[in-house]
Amino acid sequence: MKSIWNKETVHWINLADAHIFQQQYNLYFRQLKYFGMHYIADEEVVCDLIQDLWLKIWERKENRINEATFKQYLFQGLYRSILDYIKHNNVVREYSQKLSSENAMTEPEISYKIIKAEIYQAVNQVFDDLPDASRRVYAACLNGKSYKEIAEEFNISINTVKKHINNANHYMRKRLKDFLLFILSFR
Repeated sequence: MKSIWNKETVHWINLADAHIFQQQYNLYFRQLKYFGMHYIADEEVVCDLIQDLWLKIWERKENRINEATFKQYLFQGLYRSILDYIKHNNVVREYSQKLSSENAMTEPEISYKIIKAEIYQAVNQVFDDLPDASRRVYAACLNGKSYKEIAEEFNISINTVKKHINNANHYMRKRLKDFLLFILSFR
């Protein structure tokens, strides 16, 4: 069986020659532009993407390119560039929208977020200052466990669980009372 591809049937384009490179550029530019405009409405962007594609080809210094596959190579290269451009624009647009929505917060919303963060920090600090046994029992209660489950887990009586929780509540109220009154005075 004879091979279809032999050296006589393959035509090569020598892109290292600036004159031939310019001819190929002129030959395909309009087709590439028309193709690109189907995906991106901005003509200037499409032209920039085409220029970048040709620049990459020139910088690679490929001396010879198969004439039969060169057109496909150009269109696939432009298509990949278009997809990259669209993906990049989507990321920029999402980030811009997120940034503008965050910047659009009113003064009360900002104050609320600051106060909320300060309260959270204060409660966590007071919680961390609880005695170890009370903190573990209180954390289990906050995680939705019943007094009976907590008692079984820590091998203590239900009354001891209640005592730890009451002590923790009393301690936290006492420590946070002045802080919460201070925060509420700004309303």
